[in-house]
Amino acid sequence: MRISLLATGGTISNQAGAGGATPGRDAQTLAAAAQAAGRDIVLTTRDVSQLSSRNMTPAAMWTLARAVDEDIQAGAEGIIITHGTDTLEETAYALSLLVPTPVPVVLTGAMRVPGSPGEDGPANLAAAAAVATTPRFAAYGPLVVHQDEIHLARWVAKVHSTRVAAFGSPPAGPVGMVAEGRALAFFGPLPSERLPHAAAPGKRVEIIWAAAGSDGLLVEAIRDRVDGLVVAALGGGHVPAPLAEALVRAAADGLPVVLASRCAAAQILHHTYGGVGGEIHLQAGGLVSAGALSAAKARLRLLFGLSAGLSAAELFPPAD
Repeated sequence: MRISLLATGGTISNQAGAGGATPGRDAQTLAAAAQAAGRDIVLTTRDVSQLSSRNMTPAAMWTLARAVDEDIQAGAEGIIITHGTDTLEETAYALSLLVPTPVPVVLTGAMRVPGSPGEDGPANLAAAAAVATTPRFAAYGPLVVHQDEIHLARWVAKVHSTRVAAFGSPPAGPVGMVAEGRALAFFGPLPSERLPHAAAPGKRVEIIWAAAGSDGLLVEAIRDRVDGLVVAALGGGHVPAPLAEALVRAAADGLPVVLASRCAAAQILHHTYGGVGGEIHLQAGGLVSAGALSAAKARLRLLFGLSAGLSAAELFPPAD
């Protein structure tokens, strides 16, 4: 099989130095671990970027999406992407919005710097190769493979900042696993996340984090400087009354405002809690529900969707 490895940087590509680890190993160097999976593959490599994932941006995600699409069009039968873990879940979800996947597209990374005891990069690359060479996983959209678990872009999250087993899918769990070099599915794919139109990011969307005592200060400070807002609300979609009033005012003035939850495994409610700041008040006031999508991923959906000319209502339909 013809497999393409696209490198973007991150810990998996790091080199240790006096000032700390920084990206430095290229795609060709990383390819050896994928080949070590023992599969009959022809591996091509491409360096898309050399970024610590804390510096990943929507524009860089767009560039990566175009590189994935180009390699698929050129005949790649599977794609492996190496990426830093800090924003891996966001890039995976952005690709699910932007890229058709007639072949498996797999993202992986590492938590331990190459050369350190128990480095996990080579094993993660080998597992990623197992998934990328299994055609049935194309239907799942972009996937994250880490520690032999296979995660959907919609659900995956970095759940621990330092442990090797850093990723999980809090709402549903992994969709499959890798064992003895074989990629095994637990359950079938969800409907595609892909947007009907794709465009380079040309809008600004920010996240407002709700906490005890939050008021409307941040909303009022930035509402005229952004194209959309996502609120990471409490629980099932609740915010303090002063923040609620500012969000409803912004929505009434035409600013797209999406209601997500700050909980790791969440679902925005629709008709349980009343009063100012409850989900009934907020959605009646024009906020659009993100459903079970995290605030970070709702931001990407709104950002890329608005850039493509889609409305918040089209991006987050009530059935979600």
